[in-house]
Amino acid sequence: MHKSSHDKMNWFKNTYLNDNDVLEILDVGSLDTSGNDYNYKSIFNNSNWTYTGLDFEEGDNVDIVVSDIYNWFEVSDNSYDIVVCGQLFEHLRFFWLTMAEIERVLRPGGLCCIIAPSGGPKHGAAENDCYRFYEDGMRALAKYVDFEILHVSTNDDAKPWCDSCLVAKKSGVLTTNTENIEIRMNNLENKLDAILDSIRNK
Repeated sequence: MHKSSHDKMNWFKNTYLNDNDVLEILDVGSLDTSGNDYNYKSIFNNSNWTYTGLDFEEGDNVDIVVSDIYNWFEVSDNSYDIVVCGQLFEHLRFFWLTMAEIERVLRPGGLCCIIAPSGGPKHGAAENDCYRFYEDGMRALAKYVDFEILHVSTNDDAKPWCDSCLVAKKSGVLTTNTENIEIRMNNLENKLDAILDSIRNK
């Protein structure tokens, strides 16, 4: 994970997520081998949010190990509000299958943020650096799963990787705000009940 990717994911968090919402966040390709603290977990460190790291091998920052990166049998349909993924798609031979899994596990109205390089040298395991992504490619990813595109960009100044970024939304309405209001209303009702009980007992 390089700094420009970390910075862009932080931008996504600041631009699109509400600190007060109760969110389940899945990070696809979360294994941290960098040793530089640029994994995404620190970005989503919020008491209202639950961060889960998914990868196809065990290691630092991995909570769910899937047996097949193209078929996440270990993850239920419509189970996450937010799915993020950085510096993985260029290594996936059949990246469109992983995009379909992102669509499957996202709840209606959920958001995804995908970051992948448009440049840079060959890296990672041998024969496993397959693609580079431009803005048109990111739009095609969203179109493949019928997501609404909220943002597409390429950071040409962040050399050598010049990351491209897609932010997209699954159709439907995310109910996290409603859930959060319900939780707060229940807490308020409990406090009022306690006050009324104390008045009655005087």
